[in-house]
Formats: sequence, structure tokens, C-alpha cells
Amino acid sequence: METAAENKLFNFMSELGKAAAFIKKDLRISLSYKLQFIFQFLQVFFGIAVIYFIGRMLEQAGKTSIFRQYGGDYFSFALVGLAINSYLRAGLVTITNDIRQIMNQGTLEAMCATPTGYSWLILCCSLWQFVFETIRVVCYFAVAIIVFGMRLDNANWPLALLVMALTAPVFLMLGTISCSVLIVVKKGDPANWAFSSIGAILAGTMFPISVLPGWMQKISFCLPLTHSLEAARQSLLAGAGFDKIALNIWALVVFIIVLIPITILVNSVCMNIAKKKGAFSTY
Repeated sequence: METAAENKLFNFMSELGKAAAFIKKDLRISLSYKLQFIFQFLQVFFGIAVIYFIGRMLEQAGKTSIFRQYGGDYFSFALVGLAINSYLRAGLVTITNDIRQIMNQGTLEAMCATPTGYSWLILCCSLWQFVFETIRVVCYFAVAIIVFGMRLDNANWPLALLVMALTAPVFLMLGTISCSVLIVVKKGDPANWAFSSIGAILAGTMFPISVLPGWMQKISFCLPLTHSLEAARQSLLAGAGFDKIALNIWALVVFIIVLIPITILVNSVCMNIAKKKGAFSTY
């Protein structure tokens, strides 16, 4: 009994060590391209500046009443959307680009030949992007507060952190599904397109979904990004309690429960197809 438990603990710690090694490796690679690393953070300032002046324009035109339930401020509304959407982008676009680069370099086959499982391998390849985006999100809010005067006086921080804790695994699993499909199809990943392009519009990243036609709003309700955005905005900007965003919280929990077996299944099917076709060594 004790030996079995010790073996499980050892295996668990070993897998965590692999994840930490992947993060360390990707961090070193990112820091080796110093100019690109700096530009990625400079983009934060310019992205925030754009939505700040759009917000000023809407205020002068008296068009901010639609944002009253979120504090009446388009700048804050859009900034939260930009921050949350960056996690979706990390999970779908950035990670798949990294996998595509690994395939192009011809190192994916060697990585898949290691004892590490395919699902865990892709997951480990994704971790640094989420760590990096978390740092960028902190920079988003720091710049918005210090430079542009954003106020978060009513923010319900514990609830907002819960929302982010539920959002990250959803997008991480979507990214794993997208990467698994990418290994087989090489280009034109339908999962990536569906969630990043359509989701960014229907989920209301930069505008309330209330402006969408009724039938689009129904589709929007089926997207995890919609619930992440609504819950994050209500908790950060309006100081909402759990009762007001309970539906969004439970929706994210359901997405996690549903996506776990789907992610494992899609990854297993795609990897088996890739092995039969020899897709690991070609691009």
C-alpha cells in the first residue's frame, strides 16, 4: 500500500517537474529574443490607448448608457474583454503557432517518442503561454490604472480570481483540442477558427452581446468566452456577488466537466491517426 502510494506521488512529482521544465525552456527561448519580448509588452500600452480614446469618443457622444450595468465606462468594459480574450488567444492561436513551429523544425516526432503521454506533452507545451498572458494581463490593468486612471474600487477580487481560475482550464483544453487537430490537418484548423474568430464576435469581447440579434445571443450563450467575460466584468467592474453571476460560474464548471473527456478523446484519436500517417515528421 505504502509503496503504491509512494510510486503515485513520485510519478505525480515527475510530471510536475516536466511541466516546470517546459515552462523554464520556453521562458529562456522568449528571453533570448529580447526585442520581440519588449515589443510584446509595448503592445499592451498601444492596445489600451486605442480603447481609451474610443471610450472618450463614446463619452463625448453620450453613448455610454448601455454600459451602466458594468459601471458606465466603455474603457473598463473593453479592457476586461481585451484581457480575457488574450487567454483565448493564448489557448488557441499562440499555442497552435508554437506547435506548428515545432512541427516545422522537425522536433515534434522526437518529443512524441519520449515516455510522456501525448495529452500531457501538448499541455506542457501550452503552459508558458498562459503564464506569459497572465503577466501581460497584470500589465494591462497596471497600465490602465496608473496611466489612464481606470478605477476598480468596487471590484470583488476573490470572485474575479475564481472566474479566472475556471476560465484558464477551459481555454487550455480548447487549445489542446486545437493542437491535436492541427497535427493531423497541418493547416486550416477548424477548431481554432471556430472558437477564436466566431467566438470573439459572438461573445462580446469589445461590445455587449445585447446589441446582437436575438438568435445570435442564443448562440453566444453556448460559448465559454461569453460566460467568462460576463462574470469577469460583473465581478471586477460592478462588484457583483456570487448570486448575480452564479449562472456564468456554473456554466464554466459544466464546460470544464464536458471538455475533459472530449479533450482526451480528440487527442487520442488525432494522435492515433498521426502515428498511422507518420504525420509527426512531416509538415
